[in-house]
Amino acid sequence: MNQVNLQPGQKIKIGLNEGKTMYSSQVQDVSKDGTLLVDIPVYSGHLVPIRVGSIVQVIYFTKQGLFIFYAKVLNRFLGKLPLLEIMPISGVERLQRRKYFRLEKVIPFTYRIRGEEEKEYKGVIQDISGGGFRCQVDKKLEIGTIMDCSFTLDEEIQVSGKVVRYEKSMEKGYEVGVCYVDIEERMREKIIRYIFEEQRKIRQKGIE
Repeated sequence: MNQVNLQPGQKIKIGLNEGKTMYSSQVQDVSKDGTLLVDIPVYSGHLVPIRVGSIVQVIYFTKQGLFIFYAKVLNRFLGKLPLLEIMPISGVERLQRRKYFRLEKVIPFTYRIRGEEEKEYKGVIQDISGGGFRCQVDKKLEIGTIMDCSFTLDEEIQVSGKVVRYEKSMEKGYEVGVCYVDIEERMREKIIRYIFEEQRKIRQKGIE
């Protein structure tokens, strides 16, 4: 477990309700005692009402990956630049697959089965996270099968994944759970950034 190491100007995500709701923010100042001054998030043109005493998640990216820690809100400053004063109350942990946020979205993709590279198959991703995705395919895929997948988010994404579960779909084909293998952190971060951005768009539309 590492210590918090953030710098002014660094972009962060503030999570409420155990990360069910995420908002964008930015670090404005770091005190010697470890407290941070960060922007109060804005949603639909209004400041997000984060109460003093609340416990929030703070998530940020570096070249080494995605990290998370918990912090307590000590104060709110409602001047020209509305700020939260927060104090970390935990060490920093690298965000593991089980903690990734999942986005429900239909995304067409193609894949090749490792060892059968000459054949390309099509499927539909049903939800996606930084750790893997759930998809619908016509072909039965055994647990442990390695798939080389390609799909488009904001840009083309190419990842390899391992089938960790499958079951017969109620409609047709199979519902398959895929876990990324040997994924580059920069590629994982692209996926996670896309998920955060899509969640932000959903909140703005008032769907959530």
